[in-house]
Amino acid sequence: MLDPETMPFPLVTSRIVIGGRAWQITAVQNQEALLDAVDTLENMPYGFLLWESAIGLGRYLAANPALVADRQALELGCGVGLVGLIARRLGARVRQTDHQPGVLALARRNAAQNAVHGIEQFLADWRHWEHTERYDLLLGADILYERAMHPYLERIFRANLAPQGALLLSDPVRPQALEFTSQLEKAGWSIALETIEVQLEESGRQNRAVEVALWIGTLP
Repeated sequence: MLDPETMPFPLVTSRIVIGGRAWQITAVQNQEALLDAVDTLENMPYGFLLWESAIGLGRYLAANPALVADRQALELGCGVGLVGLIARRLGARVRQTDHQPGVLALARRNAAQNAVHGIEQFLADWRHWEHTERYDLLLGADILYERAMHPYLERIFRANLAPQGALLLSDPVRPQALEFTSQLEKAGWSIALETIEVQLEESGRQNRAVEVALWIGTLP
């Protein structure tokens, strides 16, 4: 298990301004160095990276605070935790979940250094999901990259979204994400789409603007 305190590659703290606030977010910046370790890991360690999709979804929440305030929110695949931090700052009651303990530890570290308190967490695997509580908001930044996980995610969406709740997903317009959201529409979901450009300068990654798709899903 990767531990943020003993990682073999450096963690870097970046300053990201969202919603008029400067967030200090610690993450692995060198993607290649991180992924070089996958042959010794059971799961891909993508959650230790800060992705443009999280920034895009965070900006959307900050621009729509009434959507978040006083709501119960579940962040799926929380990674470094930025989306959940913003939701909590806007007044949501937030739970974060991920399948890697080290990722949850890094999200806690980011919460502490941004003085955000009261976020709950739990460890869970989408393939063996047993959580039954319902939420006003289900949040997911860059969680649609693996097609094999799509059936499990749709089951979670249906099981854990409260009546009149909203599903908020972001992705860098990958084909598999477009396919999945199209399938959701065919299965009865109402899906609205927005796009935003995000630029995140990090070592080991292309420093260019990335188009991020934001899907807002509801059930009748």
